[in-house]
Amino acid sequence: MTPAQKKILHTMHERGEATRPQLAAATGLSEVTVGKAVAALCRSGQLRQAGEISSGGGRPVQLYHYNTTHAWHAAIAISREETLLRVHVQLLDLHGNAKKSVEGRFTYLEAESLDGLLETLLRGRHLLSITLPASSISLPDELVPHLRQRFRCEIHTPSAAALLAQESEPGTATLCLSAGQYPSCAIAHPHGIRECGPLHLLPIPGDWTALEASDRNHAVEMVASLLVIITCTLAPQRIRVYAPAWSSRLTERIRYNAATKLKGHLPPLHFAQASPADMQQATLTWCSAWRD
Repeated sequence: MTPAQKKILHTMHERGEATRPQLAAATGLSEVTVGKAVAALCRSGQLRQAGEISSGGGRPVQLYHYNTTHAWHAAIAISREETLLRVHVQLLDLHGNAKKSVEGRFTYLEAESLDGLLETLLRGRHLLSITLPASSISLPDELVPHLRQRFRCEIHTPSAAALLAQESEPGTATLCLSAGQYPSCAIAHPHGIRECGPLHLLPIPGDWTALEASDRNHAVEMVASLLVIITCTLAPQRIRVYAPAWSSRLTERIRYNAATKLKGHLPPLHFAQASPADMQQATLTWCSAWRD
């Protein structure tokens, strides 16, 4: 895809419809360049003609619509149900509207396990991206490379922190602590979300997957030490921590411990919780976000 075509698709994604003169004005491209790009995008099915409209006294001009059904996004959620793995696949159009969904249950996953579910939903249509959020379920190493090659699309594997950071103000570090999982962290910048590296490899004693709020001293020391590292390395303006339903007494002890280690220089710290519905909505938002 040429740079001109990308610019036009960005504009059409935002506006929904436009004429060639409107696209030229919005993108700064010449009308000749716009004409060639629009013709190519119509041939590929990404734009479609929507009739002519008056040009204010001159010849009518062609109106073009953004074809939201040309390609799709897929959001895949994997969870455990007793001895089985539950896979929920949701198909979205390019504006993030959920269209179809299907579920399957597996004893274990192989690289090809998800092919049938995706093909059932697509029925020959093009897939633009697959979002497979990180979870406590261990996935086969070959799954992502297989999906990328099989469906010829982008594969996104955002952490829980990256999903929840999408609505944050720039400069906000989002830390996600989920039961049975390693912590994840992401920071919001004016031009996107930057994920941090694997936090469980930091020199903090203790097993994150076995973190228990009942062991208050251990929980306070581990989380406070992590907040200190995040503050010193990322220099965030504020920190939002998504944690299990911890008591206010425990969170205040964590806040006090971290602030003491930092000699009072702890950024504003807020504790919150994310429900399954919140995570699902964050995943849909991630799927529909425009990415080059």
